[in-house]
Amino acid sequence: MKYILFLVFIFICRFGVQGQPKTMRTGWHSFTIQWIEVDKKSPGKVYIKKIGADEYSVEGEQRDSKTKDYVTIKGTILYQGSVLKFNGKIVTKINFINAGQPCELNGLSIFKASGNRKYWRLQQMLNCDGSTTDYIDIFFSIGRDFADNNFNIKYGIFRVEAFDKPDQDALG
Repeated sequence: MKYILFLVFIFICRFGVQGQPKTMRTGWHSFTIQWIEVDKKSPGKVYIKKIGADEYSVEGEQRDSKTKDYVTIKGTILYQGSVLKFNGKIVTKINFINAGQPCELNGLSIFKASGNRKYWRLQQMLNCDGSTTDYIDIFFSIGRDFADNNFNIKYGIFRVEAFDKPDQDALG
């Protein structure tokens, strides 16, 4: 019986908390609100940059080109594993919520990852209309294909893509 309990303890220690990353990954992360349909090739995105010990800047957005709905985020994050203490501004505008007017959240907010989720979820979920719940998520990572040049230029982020293959048609 002691042997079984020991194995269960080892299993829990090894696999029980693998959902949250031990360090904050800098660079691109997916960023979503549930009201905007996510295209698998281009979800919303944020860029996270280290600015101090466990402190990061974050800026990004998710937009729907058809409905003009959006969520934007800009501020700083204090990284504490499964908890992100965000200080800054988050603005949502969804046509069928809050009479189509922007909803602004300013100041300190908490994002939290729980269980095996691969994202931190904003804990202040109530929209400005007082009755709608918004699920705003920052994902642990993003696929390399999602960091498109238009987004990089808009946010002043420039980098060299060392692994991009040249277009064979352009080479002749």
